[in-house]
Amino acid sequence: MAELGSLFNKYGSDKDRNGYTPIYDTIWKNLRDKPIDMLEIGIGTMIPGVQSSMVGYSLPGYAPGGSLRAWRDYFPLGNIVGCDVQPDTQFTEERITTHIANSSEKAQLDAVLGDRMFDIIIDDGLHWDETQIKTMENLWHRVKPGGYYVIEDITEWSRIPTEFRHKIEDLAGKAYFLTEKKNVLVATKPPSGQ
Repeated sequence: MAELGSLFNKYGSDKDRNGYTPIYDTIWKNLRDKPIDMLEIGIGTMIPGVQSSMVGYSLPGYAPGGSLRAWRDYFPLGNIVGCDVQPDTQFTEERITTHIANSSEKAQLDAVLGDRMFDIIIDDGLHWDETQIKTMENLWHRVKPGGYYVIEDITEWSRIPTEFRHKIEDLAGKAYFLTEKKNVLVATKPPSGQ
């Protein structure tokens, strides 16, 4: 099986360059042979000038959905779903589906996701702290017991553990950790019965 960092690089994603590979490989390597369901918010538009565009950030050969393709290859039995607001991010490939939805609008997410639940949800969307917290509020109930919720690229780092800590703890309790060096929050939902 290919290593996660080489998969990110193969598809032009900036996740390995941003230092996320060791974090993700450590917490998810035991899930590689499981039929997981994963949702990633933010597919990576290439429209210049729009919010969260990958223009100037992606590696050579990038096309929208690079990280989704890397996740599909990393989890060979997994089903990968992506949501974004930009039309150039929409595609369907083997074990990958994408949807247009604003993650801060619960009704939009509910309309495209139905009753789906996920083992892993990654918010790599707008990268604004208030939107990141709203997205977590809208999606936390979709994390399966024993699953993970991740917020990447926390730009207002000081506000997440201070101003928004109570909102995170209302959802996840104290079952989360922050990797300040890489600006990532990882929350875990307790297994069933705990």
